[in-house]
Amino acid sequence: MSELKVTPVQPKPEFDVMYFLEICGESRIEQELLERLETAWNDWTDRMFAFKLIPSTAKNDEGFLFLYLSEGVENAVEEAWQKSPQEGMAFHNLAITLVMSSAQNVIPELLDSCTPLPRPMGEVLDFFEAQGLEWNDQIGSINRQYAVYTPFPYRGGCEICMQSDTCPNSTLRGNA
Repeated sequence: MSELKVTPVQPKPEFDVMYFLEICGESRIEQELLERLETAWNDWTDRMFAFKLIPSTAKNDEGFLFLYLSEGVENAVEEAWQKSPQEGMAFHNLAITLVMSSAQNVIPELLDSCTPLPRPMGEVLDFFEAQGLEWNDQIGSINRQYAVYTPFPYRGGCEICMQSDTCPNSTLRGNA
């Protein structure tokens, strides 16, 4: 019986303050906060797990990129929220920036498009479970707040995304 092929991936994201500010919806940042964010970025890159998952039924090595930040990062973001709303939002957006920058580093096409979310199937769901993770099919989410699961190599956007019916950026809504 064939199995899911799991290959660790080593993204090399660089902290791009302009991309971070874009995610934050801000145009500038205080130097002291920026220094704390850079320290967190360096720490959190070591708390990222990234894999290429190739199901046994895949053709031409088509699989999925799955990456997520550890629960420890989520706890650090929660601690930042306890300090102040500004601090919490900054660290929350930093985690988003890290996950998205990492995905874009591995799949450059994501720089100019959304990150489609396909519905994971049997072998992938088993892998999630083996990692101690849970998939919630009703909302299309894993129990890690900062994660990406998307086709790898890139194979399109909205047309393969399980959230295209409800996504405000969908190019398919209203085209039925």
